[in-house]
Amino acid sequence: MLGVISAAAAAFVATNVDDLFVLMLLFGQAHGKQARLRVAAGQFLGIGLLTLASMAAALGLGRIPEQYLRLLGLVPILLGLRAWKNREEGGDHTSAAGVLSTALLTIANGGDNLGVYIPLFAGFSAGGLAITAVVFALLCGLWCLLACGLAARPGVQRVIDRHKGWLVPVVFLLLGLSILPLNE
Repeated sequence: MLGVISAAAAAFVATNVDDLFVLMLLFGQAHGKQARLRVAAGQFLGIGLLTLASMAAALGLGRIPEQYLRLLGLVPILLGLRAWKNREEGGDHTSAAGVLSTALLTIANGGDNLGVYIPLFAGFSAGGLAITAVVFALLCGLWCLLACGLAARPGVQRVIDRHKGWLVPVVFLLLGLSILPLNE
């Protein structure tokens, strides 16, 4: 059991370091308890769906060709373009911090998650998969607390508030471009 917990924790941390920075940005622009709860709920939803898809694929219930997974890069690009448009129009910059958009960003950024989780899960028993789900849920909560705490630090919050008009669109556009199969 300790081996499954260690492997699950290592896989989660290794594949979600980049999510920590995206979450910091989302939490940094999510003002108020309800907005922060929406970001956290979206992160849980996205990680949950990535985990379920990986478990299903590990059990041989379906494989999604990589070229289709990489098209998920369009999600952060579209969110980035929307944020840029809102910036130009002087609108709300926090539109990317909802449950669905956070979940979609998490899933779009989850190609590495699938690439690591599917082969890992293929070697787990049903009990090991259940333990992994619990470990992932706990670490997802820790990730949200950590990102929210870091984003609330006065220096970080000032940077996000001062630069979110261009920071949000640029980060999302770069994230999307890094996911898309541009050189294939």
